[in-house]
Order: sequence, then structure tokens, then C-alpha cells
Amino acid sequence: MPVLQPDESPVMLSALQHYLFCPRQCALIHVEGVWSENFLTAAGRQLHERVDRRGGETRRDVHLATALRLTSQRLGLTGVADMVEFHRQETSQDESGRIVAARLSGRSGYWRPFPVEYKRGAPKSHRADEVQLCAQALCLEEMLGVTIAAGALFYGETRRRTDVAFDSELRTLTEDVAGKVHALVRAGVTPPPVLTKGCRACSLVDVCRPGDVGGRESARRWINNQIDEACR
Repeated sequence: MPVLQPDESPVMLSALQHYLFCPRQCALIHVEGVWSENFLTAAGRQLHERVDRRGGETRRDVHLATALRLTSQRLGLTGVADMVEFHRQETSQDESGRIVAARLSGRSGYWRPFPVEYKRGAPKSHRADEVQLCAQALCLEEMLGVTIAAGALFYGETRRRTDVAFDSELRTLTEDVAGKVHALVRAGVTPPPVLTKGCRACSLVDVCRPGDVGGRESARRWINNQIDEACR
């Protein structure tokens, strides 16, 4: 179970998504502090900003909270949820007796959280988006003292929601990835590049240069070549 060391800071929720997409990308962003934007990341950022600008609003028995700050001491995570829907219900428990809803300041009744993450593209074959959403739910569970059964991913390309169940398999995967991200940040070592088809959509492709350096020996040759060229 990932636990912060006394001198460590929490990692961003987005780091889990980055790690599952590519551990090297995760290290470049969250260890080396490298960032570059392309058309895809700019479009994604604008989508998030449009959601955040909506602010909080209440529609009958549903309260919409945007840009909600999240944290988990247990997993050492921090970040911001695009949107959390709070659905009003009369009791804090579900049919099985689990605590699923909490009090909200200034509002009567109990409110069941349902996180919604907005993504620019379409559903993916890997589980990176699901893990990021599940990490948000784990933060909310710890903060509110509730159990959250599900959330949703909204994809801008399809304009549809995809419901995500936070089952034991996804929870275990999310906690495992959180531990791996902490280990990566703790080690402070960026993995060598590996060229994949996903590299074409990565905004860091020009920094990473996976087509030029593949593996430790290729990376060493590339560095030596750069030094030789600089010395000419």
C-alpha cells in the first residue's frame, strides 16, 4: 500500500493516467517537470476549462460541483475533479446498509457523490481513464466517509457518457498504479524510450524522441552524439 514518506509530497491524480499510458511520459512530467502542448492537449485543456467555468449549480435533487479539490492521505494523491454530481437522498445508506451519501453544508438530506471525468477523445482500449476516475472516487470516499459504486467518463468525440463501475478489480489496479507512480517519483529515474503507436499523439514526442533513441544503449549513443556535435 503506497504511503507517503515524511519528506514526500502527494502525486497528482493525472500521474496515474500518464503512467498507464507511458511510464516514461509520467516521469518526464512528474519527475523532470517537462511539459509541451499540442493540438490534442490544447483541445483537452479547453474542454476542462469549459466544465470548470460552469461553477456549482443545483438542479432539483442533483448538485453539480466543478473543479473540486481532492486528496487522499492513504494513497498520497491530490488533484481536482472535473465534476462531481451529488444526488440527494433521504438516508445515508443504500439497500445493503453501506454508507453511500454524506451531508453537504447548507443543504438538507444526504448527498451521494458520482464523479464525472471529461476527456477530449473517444473511449480507449486501455484502462488509464478508468483508473484516473477511480482514483478520484477513492479520494472522495476517504474525504466523505462513503462508498462510491460508480462514476462516468464523458468523451468529447462521441458526446456520450461511459459508466464505470468501481469494482474490486479496478480498485486494486488503481491502488497498484498509485504505488508504482510513488516508486517512480521516489527513484527519480526516467525510464528509457520505447517507440509505440501511441507516441504519435503524445505532446512530448519531440522531447522524448522515441524514434531516435530506443533503449539504454541507443540513448547513450544519442547523448554521446549530442556532445560530439557540440564540441565540433
